[in-house]
This record gives sequence, C-alpha cells and structure tokens, in this order.
Amino acid sequence: MMTQHEFVDAIISVAQSKGYLVENSRNGKQIDFGHKKLHEGHLIKLYPSILATGANISSLIESVAPGRPCSHKPMREIVAKVNKLNSTMLSRKSLT
Repeated sequence: MMTQHEFVDAIISVAQSKGYLVENSRNGKQIDFGHKKLHEGHLIKLYPSILATGANISSLIESVAPGRPCSHKPMREIVAKVNKLNSTMLSRKSLT
C-alpha cells in the first residue's frame, strides 16, 4: 500500500497528466476542477478510504470538502488510475 505522501503525489501527478490545473495555495498544492478545488489537506483526509475497493468517492469527497460535485467524476477517474499504478507497483515489488 502506498503511503499518504505517495498517495497525494500520485493524485496530483495523475490530475496534471489529465490536464487539470494544479496550483500552489496556502494549503499546499490544489487541483482545480473548474471553479472548485481540492487541496492537499482534503486529499490527506481522503486517504486511505478512497483507495478501498467499492469506495463511494462522492460521499467521501462530500465528507471532507462539501459542495464540490464537479470534482466527483474526475476524482473517480484519477483514483482508478492511481489504484492501477499502485497495483502495478506492488506486482513489481513482489517479483523482486
């Protein structure tokens, strides 16, 4: 399982690769989902629950950052990619 720091870095990296603007704020880096943002503090609160199989990402986001429905679908896609990357990383570690 990835660490909290690795999780935050991975989410931000995948968001950037998908074309989302990542800015620096007083709360660390933040992902701009079009007028609504999730910052590192939100991401830390989502870890590790959001990585669980079957996690209700919309409910989790609402619990830490209410009023950001435009972030739900993109975060589902970002988390799916991060989970895939994490699985690949774990598979490679088990081969060594």
